[in-house]
Amino acid sequence: MYEYLIKEYVNKLSEEDIKKYAKNYMIDINDEEAKILYLYAKNYWQEFYAGEPQELIDELKEKLRPDVFEKLYTIYKDAKSKIKH
Repeated sequence: MYEYLIKEYVNKLSEEDIKKYAKNYMIDINDEEAKILYLYAKNYWQEFYAGEPQELIDELKEKLRPDVFEKLYTIYKDAKSKIKH
């Protein structure tokens, strides 16, 4: 059930949504970072949700500014720890 809901959310996701989400957590992302995060969310959401996305995480670490990556990674780890499959 959760997977279906996430899929529907991701299908409607926009770069602007990503910027708003980051702003809610007081993370200042630029347009390029929003685009990168958008593409990763659209293309790899299943891997982030249910897989072992270490390779993708490593790629993001290289593409995002260090402070942005660290804040987002902390949020991701917290959310991932709450997911029950």
